[in-house]
Amino acid sequence: MKPQTLRLLIIALLTTTGIFHLAVALLGVAPGLALPLTGFGALYIALSFYVRKDTNDGSKNHSRNAILATVVACTLGLGLGGSNYLSNGGPLALPIMFLIDIAIIAAGVMWLMKTRAKI
Repeated sequence: MKPQTLRLLIIALLTTTGIFHLAVALLGVAPGLALPLTGFGALYIALSFYVRKDTNDGSKNHSRNAILATVVACTLGLGLGGSNYLSNGGPLALPIMFLIDIAIIAAGVMWLMKTRAKI
């Protein structure tokens, strides 16, 4: 995949998982997890705008920072959410969110590898 295609995929996945996190939090499907889900949902939506804003920026370092922030946030979300899920269980929505996080991390790492030589 081209870096621009990967960026658009990352934006779409971040937006999807952000909305999904907020929906699960607001519907009360995961009692006791409303605050973390809301926080990560808002973070993912904000990151989608950060990554999107950069598409016409032209600053390669800014691009790299946006993708790195996304990979770190998704890794953190996957680690914290995954450990909580393994300890306490939860609704089916959580493993779906984990899969989206893994897809975002993979796309981010691919983007970083493809653009490394150009920076």
